Amino acid sequence: MPLTLSPIDGAPMRQIHRYGIEFDVCPTTGGVWLDKGELDKVIALVKEETLADLQHNRSDRGRYSHDRDDDDDRYRDGRRRERRSRLADLFDF
Repeated sequence: MPLTLSPIDGAPMRQIHRYGIEFDVCPTTGGVWLDKGELDKVIALVKEETLADLQHNRSDRGRYSHDRDDDDDRYRDGRRRERRSRLADLFDF
């Protein structure tokens, strides 16, 4: 039995754990609640990912400057390869 009830409609909340963060989610309304300190963990996760992306982009900046062909190396099979962010993954219930 869930420990919390949704403050919106009183439905039992689901607990979801991702990246060490616990979310309480109302299954009927989709509302998301975080316990004390959990928002700080989300912010730290986003900062960590952003810094890693910036460092990766800086290291790749000059690597392909000699590549003068017309194709874009980020595309394969006509589709662009996108890396899904951890923030998007956090809230994909």
